[in-house]
Amino acid sequence: MDVSSTVFLSLLLATFVCIGLVLAIVMGRLGYNSFTWLVLGLLLGPIGLLLAVASVREGRPSWSRLVAGGHPGSGPVDVLIGIDGSRESATAATAALDLLGDRLGRLAMVAVTAIDEGPAGHEEQARLHAELERQAQALHDAQRERRQSDRAQQTIRPALVMRSGRPAAVLDQMAVEDGYGLVVVGARGAGLSTVLLGSVATRLAAQARMPVSGRRRPGWPGPKQASGRPGRPGGAGP
Repeated sequence: MDVSSTVFLSLLLATFVCIGLVLAIVMGRLGYNSFTWLVLGLLLGPIGLLLAVASVREGRPSWSRLVAGGHPGSGPVDVLIGIDGSRESATAATAALDLLGDRLGRLAMVAVTAIDEGPAGHEEQARLHAELERQAQALHDAQRERRQSDRAQQTIRPALVMRSGRPAAVLDQMAVEDGYGLVVVGARGAGLSTVLLGSVATRLAAQARMPVSGRRRPGWPGPKQASGRPGRPGGAGP
């Protein structure tokens, strides 16, 4: 009897763990918070599956919010930067400034969060909001240092935007609809979503309709990687 109970509990635990992992992956790919659904699956098991089906059928709409307007440069190349709080994305704006210089036109920093509106979702939104403002201030400081040695350098203020949904799909859609010529993201993301769902840079490189540059962590070996398919709109040269 004891052996049977142990086997039953082990199978039950394994089932709940599998459900949690499946929910985290599937719901994460649909734009929901992976960690929230992982916990729901671990705690509720099959009931978590029912909640997931109900949430998908309900079809919560995605949203977009302008945090701050920008001031573009005079160049022809418009750049969209995905911000997620990772070390790699933290250097994306200054890297674009170094790479393009006076050829840089519009610059937008976009943070994509999950569709969920629960406590975890609000916490993630607050974190990304603060990260956007921090990155904008870092870019401002970098430009101020450059102006001390180059009086002719233009001042660019990035537009700060928050959106909900699947990061790769949202960035690709925004770049195409708003006419950005280059998308820059970290080669590796931040948090649990990267472990479960894979790199946003990898997914963008496979499906994006414009060139994509993946920033590596400072100090990592290897060149920056870029991907863009011939014949797609919005291409930007060096």
